[in-house]
Amino acid sequence: MGYPAGVSPELIVKSLSKGKIRGVCRAVVLGDMLVLDKASELSGVPIKWNLIGDTEQAEFKSSSIDLVDFRNVSFEDFEWGKVLLSLGRASGEYLEAAWRAAEDRKVDGIVSGVLSKEALNKGGYPCQDELELFSRITDSPEPFLVGVTGGLWTIPVTTHLPFREIHQKITKDKVLSHIIAIDQLMRQCGFVKPRIAVTALNVHAGEGGLFGDEEATAITPAIVEAQRLGIDASGPYAADTVFVRARKGQFDSIVGMYHDQVNIGRKLIDDLEGVTLFAGLPVPCGTPAHGTAFDIAGRGVADSSSMEMAIEIVARLSSVMRRY
Repeated sequence: MGYPAGVSPELIVKSLSKGKIRGVCRAVVLGDMLVLDKASELSGVPIKWNLIGDTEQAEFKSSSIDLVDFRNVSFEDFEWGKVLLSLGRASGEYLEAAWRAAEDRKVDGIVSGVLSKEALNKGGYPCQDELELFSRITDSPEPFLVGVTGGLWTIPVTTHLPFREIHQKITKDKVLSHIIAIDQLMRQCGFVKPRIAVTALNVHAGEGGLFGDEEATAITPAIVEAQRLGIDASGPYAADTVFVRARKGQFDSIVGMYHDQVNIGRKLIDDLEGVTLFAGLPVPCGTPAHGTAFDIAGRGVADSSSMEMAIEIVARLSSVMRRY
């Protein structure tokens, strides 16, 4: 369910009330029924729950949605749009249960409601971000983030780091592993040979070493090696023009060197239907690309497009991965 006092309960209700979403997956919700019912009431979207004790008990009836009700939200201190320790703990409990179900092969994919990193940390789940938390819960050593927006796929080589530390993490092996990862994931989603643009780290792609040497020492060697492996990778391209070229249809995906380098560009394309994928984990996992939207939480006006797209992509990836 994600963070209870954000928009995720509303997004879940709105998404799972739609026939097209019910048609691509068999959904089981892990959350709190009181919060979900309140979200249903606020958004004017009626939904019926079938309460179950475990994901294995799901019945997948057309008239209701299966729900494991944790009953872990108290309305004595509940307030929409607020960071509370108890709600951070609650959101962590949903995630732990979801990943246990995945590791026990009870579920094929996970879609996480949007989370509050501050609340998670206060609630007893110390982590920089969801990727670190999921990695620790599932003992997965090399997970990675992928963004999908308007048909364009993006992956950052580094994620949540102080800016001054980014250049230390740009190595040939790390860049290459991310090129390979996005290529494999896109092929699983139906791309025959995705066209991958790799960005430079420095301004003007380093200007021949004038503004830095990471392009020559790490990024270009990684691209050459990827090409040797049969991957259609090219670059390094100046980050201030690569999204323009991608929107003109020259590339299917972009491998960027750091978080904001890819996320600013992709969210300008279409934030409402953007999806973040967490890959390299036991099962495919996705979440809406936007945040908890505290400013509109509890008003019933949140747009569920990103959540719906996350469900559709994770369902598609889950179907592919079940064959292996």
